[in-house]
Formats: sequence, C-alpha cells, structure tokens
Amino acid sequence: MENIVFYDGECGLCQRSVALILKFDDKKELQFAPLNGVTYQSLRLPLSDMTTVVFYSEGKLFFMSDAILKIGSVLGGWKKLILILKIIPAFIRDGVYKFIASHRKKVSCIILPKDQRFLK
Repeated sequence: MENIVFYDGECGLCQRSVALILKFDDKKELQFAPLNGVTYQSLRLPLSDMTTVVFYSEGKLFFMSDAILKIGSVLGGWKKLILILKIIPAFIRDGVYKFIASHRKKVSCIILPKDQRFLK
C-alpha cells in the first residue's frame, strides 16, 4: 500500500473526484479508501475530519490542496500540469479547497465502480 487516496465515502463530490482520478490512473498506481474505513484505522494515522482528502504516499500524509497536487504528481504525464498550482501559496489553495469542501454535500452521489483498488 504505497499510494492511497482517503476520501469521504458519503460525499457526492468526493465520489465524483475519485471516479475522475480513477479514470486518469492509467498505470493503476492508486488505491482508494474511505476516511472512516478499516484501512485508515489500520494504518494508525492521525484522525482527520471528513472535510478533506488525505493522500498517503511513501509513508507521508498530504492534506487538502497538497494532497491533490501530490496525486497529480503520482499520476504523471499531462496530469502533472496541476503542479503549476504550486505557485499559489498554500494558504490560498487551501482556502479555496475549504470553500469547496464546505459546499460538497450539495452534490449528488454516484455509484463508484467495483475495482480491486478500493479498500475498506
């Protein structure tokens, strides 16, 4: 388990984001698990609120916009273009992230496909 995207499994926007990442993950480098799931608990990671994506990679944790940038980096290819957002200071990127997160429950949910990369 090297690259795991932890997300709010009850959030429609989060599910849509995971579906998009899944589509872009050509090399199948990422795994996915809900923040309130067994995998997150088994790694004994610090508690995270459900309003942020958490990315676990190479034994390190990344949160909010840093998680998104790191996921883009792992996906590679043209998806690395997201790294251009690093020129924006983290407090601004995270401010935008928090604004979107505060409205995320208004987006309807989708059913994610069955895939062995989804952990409990």
